[in-house]
Amino acid sequence: MATSSTATAKVSKWRAFRLRCDGIDRKAERWLLLTFYALIILTIAIEVFRRFVINYSSPWGEEVARYAFIYLAWLAAAAAVRDRAHIRIDVLVNLGGPKVKRLGWWLADIATLVLAVWALWLSIAPILTSLNFGSITPGLRVSQAFFLAAVPLGFTLVVLRVVQSMLADVRRMKRGEPVFDGQKLFD
Repeated sequence: MATSSTATAKVSKWRAFRLRCDGIDRKAERWLLLTFYALIILTIAIEVFRRFVINYSSPWGEEVARYAFIYLAWLAAAAAVRDRAHIRIDVLVNLGGPKVKRLGWWLADIATLVLAVWALWLSIAPILTSLNFGSITPGLRVSQAFFLAAVPLGFTLVVLRVVQSMLADVRRMKRGEPVFDGQKLFD
C-alpha cells in the first residue's frame, strides 16, 4: 500500500513540476512576443515622427524594426505550433473518428518535425559564413550573425514545440482522452 502512495506522490510531484515549467515557459514566450512587438511599434512611431516632423531619419530605425519583426515571427511560429493554432486544412481529419484524428496529428507532427530539423540544419551555414567573414549590418553596425540566428532559434523552438506536442498526445492517449485539436483562429 505504501508503495502505491509513494509512486502516486512522485507522479504528482513530477506533474506539478512539469506544469510549473510549462507556465514559466508560456509566460516567457508571451513576454518575449510582447517585447518584440512593442519594440517594433515604438521604433516605427519614433521613425515616423523623425521623418515627418523633424525631417530626419535614423540609419538604424528600419533595421531594428525589421530584425525585431523577424524574431517576433519565429517566436510566434513556435507558439502557434505549440497551441496547434497554425494554418492547417483539417477537413479530412475531422470527418474521421478519434483514431483518424490521432493518426492525422501524428503524421502532421512528424512532417513538421522533419521539415524543422532539415531547415534548422540548413540555417546554420549562413551564420557560420557571417561569423567567418565578419559581416555587420549597415545601420546598427552589429554582427549580422546575431540576426541570422533568428532562423535556427525559431526552428529549434518549433522542434521543441512539436516534441512537446507529441509527448502531450502520448499522455492523453494513455489517459484515454481525445487528441488536442488545437486552438482555432477562425471557424
